[in-house]
Parts: sequence; structure tokens; C-alpha cells
Amino acid sequence: MIAWPFIAFMTVVLLGRYRWFNENLSEKYINNTLAFLWAAQLLREPFVQRQMIDSALVTEPGVWQISTALMGYSFTEFIGFSMLWSGMPEAETRRKHRYYRMAAILLITGFLICGTRARLANKPLELLVGWDSVTTLSCLTAMLMVLAIRLVWNSLSELRAANSPRERWIALSTLLMGVFGVGIVVQEAALQLFDQLGWTHTASYRKGSHEDGLFFGILAPFVMAAVPLALKLLRSLGLDRTTRSWHKLQPLRQAMRAVTPERFIDSDDEEFGRRGKSTLQLHDTVVEIRDAILRLRPYVRAIPEDEVICFLDVSQTVRASEREAALAALRLAHAANAKTAGITPDPPKATPR
Repeated sequence: MIAWPFIAFMTVVLLGRYRWFNENLSEKYINNTLAFLWAAQLLREPFVQRQMIDSALVTEPGVWQISTALMGYSFTEFIGFSMLWSGMPEAETRRKHRYYRMAAILLITGFLICGTRARLANKPLELLVGWDSVTTLSCLTAMLMVLAIRLVWNSLSELRAANSPRERWIALSTLLMGVFGVGIVVQEAALQLFDQLGWTHTASYRKGSHEDGLFFGILAPFVMAAVPLALKLLRSLGLDRTTRSWHKLQPLRQAMRAVTPERFIDSDDEEFGRRGKSTLQLHDTVVEIRDAILRLRPYVRAIPEDEVICFLDVSQTVRASEREAALAALRLAHAANAKTAGITPDPPKATPR
């Protein structure tokens, strides 16, 4: 019962991404990855397993193996995204990714063939004894290892070229994902091999860790994939950074229009509702304010020193680092008053040649 709210969350994220974030090839690869992970998690639910078993379509180990196969194939779709991330052209990515898909289908087929003995014995793969258990693990984790290595390689390249803290954090996070993937493959291979050689007996441990670990391993990509949807929701509610900046500038924009009505940008974003604003709308607002300030430049006059001192004394909330900006605002206010009062502007200065 605990997993169903998370499955509902995964479903909403998946449908939302296919609806609003399925335009370019990288988004399609991510969405395909999520779709296979969603199907894998759905088949792990006891209710779904009972329905399939009761219909005599497949046994319980068979359902588990199909779920595991879907998860194993999902790594292949994300490899396509990693290829685009490395800077590979889309046409070349499509062509090369076909070979990864064909290899993944062959590996999944081998995984299901080698898992036949476990299905006939009605046992989980973790309890299977024999070298075919090692083969199933190899077929399942091959694409995960390829993906992890590509993530590590791409992350190191991005880390060297990162120019901002945000880029470095993204590169570090994907680097950790790649290292984590390599660690999982190495650990699983080592435990399976040691069990086969009789050095250890970790079947029960691996079965328990897989049930919990795979659930959170499937949930994590959906949490990250939900971030663009959350940002889109915030933007639609007018709570994103761009919209908030636009609203903060509107009083100044309207004041500048009242002072310099000669020319302003005629746009369709006049309403002050909570509808999200685009970067272009914010840019238009900034440009309009800048142009209005430039038109007030001929009205700028020297401000008496005592008035400046009085202004700074009254404005006790102005920090020392913001005094220049405060004085610029004071000069702008004086220029606006001068234009409103009809004072003759200074003639434009000749441009030196």
C-alpha cells in the first residue's frame, strides 16, 4: 500500500513529461527511460503480480524477471541521452543508438533464457545456484555498466569545462550517479561470484536489498524528472523568478511611462495577473525602462550637497554597498520632476571624432 502513492506520483510525472516535455530527442530519451522504469515498478507490485499469476499467464518469478528485464532495458534509453549530452549530433546519435538497442534486446533475451531454470523452479534469481545465475547478472548489468562509464566520462569533461557553480554541481551530481552505477555492478558481480565459488552466502541479503534498493532506485529518476514540471507549475502560477522580477519592475515601468509617454513598447503583457511571464517579456520591460531613463538624461542636473546628505540620512535602510544605486535613483527622480515641470533639457553633446 505504501508504494501506490509513489506509483501515482510516477504516473503523473510520466504523463506530464509526455504532454509538455517531449519535443526534442533528449527529452524523448528521458521519457522513454521513465516509461520503462514505470512499467518495471508496476510489475513489482503484489496486486499486479497476483492478477497476472491468477490469469495463468506467468509465474511469480516470471513476473519478477520481466520487471527486471524492463529496468535493465531502461538503461539503454538513457545511454541515448548521454550521447547527446556529450555533444554528439542528433543524426549520429540516432544511428549509433540503434546498435545499443539491438545489443540490449539480445542481452535481455539472454537474461530471460538463462533465467528459465529459476522460473521452472519457482525461485527468485537471487536464490538460483549455478553459473547461469552469473550469466543472468552479466546480461542484466552490461548496459548499466556502459551507462555508468559514459556518465563518469561526460561528467569529468563537463567538470573541467564548468564556468559556474551550477554547472559544477550538475557535473558532480552526474559523476556521483556514474560512480554509484559502477559500484552497484561491481558489488553485485563480486557477491554473485563469491557465492558461486562457495566463499560467501549472500542470497538472502541480495534478495532483501534488491526489493528496497530497486524501488528507491526507480523512484529517484522520477523525482529529478519532476523538477521541470514543478518549475512549469510555478511559472503558470506566477511564482517563478522571471515573473516575480517582472512584477517588481512594473511600478517603475508605469512611472516611467507617465513621465516619458512619447514612446513605449506596445506588448500583450499589460495585465498584472498571476500568469507566468516569459524571459522575452522581462527583457522588453527592462529595455523600455532603460530607454525611458536615457530619454531623461538631458534633464539630469547637479543635486545640492545638502539635499544628498539629507536624503542619505533619511534613508537609513540603505546599505553602504547600495548608496551609488540610491543616488542614481535620486538623480532619476529629479530628472523626472524637471521634465514634468517643463524645464528645458540640455542640448545633446556632440560626439567627438
